[in-house]
Amino acid sequence: MSLIARLLPAAPVTTRRGVLRIAVGAMIMLPLAGCGRVSLGGPEEYTPPPPGIDDLYRIDLLTLLHRVTAGTDHVMQALDPAAGEPALPAALTALSTALPIQRTALLTGAQLERELEAEEDPAPGRTTPPPPADAPTDIAGLLGALEELRDLAAAAARQVSGSLARPVIAIGAHTAWISVRLRTAASTTGATPAPTPAPTAEELAPSREVPATDPPSIGAQADYHTVIEQTQQEEWFAGYLHEVLAARVEDEARQQHLDQAELHRTRAEQLGLIAEEDHAPVVARQAVYAIPGGTLDAELAGELPTLLSQGLLVNHIALVGAAPFERRPLPLAAALTEAERLAALVDRMEPLPSLEVEDLSLGG
Repeated sequence: MSLIARLLPAAPVTTRRGVLRIAVGAMIMLPLAGCGRVSLGGPEEYTPPPPGIDDLYRIDLLTLLHRVTAGTDHVMQALDPAAGEPALPAALTALSTALPIQRTALLTGAQLERELEAEEDPAPGRTTPPPPADAPTDIAGLLGALEELRDLAAAAARQVSGSLARPVIAIGAHTAWISVRLRTAASTTGATPAPTPAPTAEELAPSREVPATDPPSIGAQADYHTVIEQTQQEEWFAGYLHEVLAARVEDEARQQHLDQAELHRTRAEQLGLIAEEDHAPVVARQAVYAIPGGTLDAELAGELPTLLSQGLLVNHIALVGAAPFERRPLPLAAALTEAERLAALVDRMEPLPSLEVEDLSLGG
């Protein structure tokens, strides 16, 4: 599949009910747990198992998403329609549209079914739960909550099962992107607090104890080997093209491309060392790579940084979902870095970058 074809965005989801229906349809139902023997006089009392690491992080992420959603509503309602600054409302709208889809991706199959049933047949007297008391009420508070969500998603993706890690870091990547977009837009209307940097690979160590009763799981080794090989290729390719772009410009722009080339080659080398230790394919650096379309005209030169960053975002999110736990810090940090870089390049990102709506079953 070509680079551009692979980067085509998923079809937009327009309604919450549509999201719930598709997600429930895609969900693979798990066998019922706790169906023990039936004793004389009635069924035994069911004692649910303690939550595992996936459930613990899922609960915390849903709680924080609820706070961010309420804070987004507060800030949008307080906007002055006469302010005449379109970037801030556009960023808030993008955030408001993404949050329900991200929340749905974190729900289990049973939770999705219950919500769909409640939508179709609401209980008498049912009311919307009030916003949390600690919901942000201004831009500064909302930016802080978004950075908290970004960091929690990265910490969770470091420890949860591979099937949950991918949608979780997809949420983290979108949050990193929209945080930069929102901060940039808000800075035109007033002062904003200094940003908190996204966690680095070195900082992404396990932060919670994993319950022995329900340890997380990882995917097949073959999938991991395939994705880490492809990600090495993409990093080497990006390094080469940024060097080519550097030769076409001067001064500050040239240095930016050279810095990007060094970043991508360093990542490729690090991934190669990991692949060698894990007996996965090791991709060697080539002297020359084919340029898409054969020639690098001005239009393609302008598009390449965006296309390269989008492709790397997809690959690193996939690698997070496929890699063993101890191999996740590098792609986790890389996904956040590429998402933040795309904030200056694109004005739209899917709520779950790299995932189709039908893939919401990965979250359950």
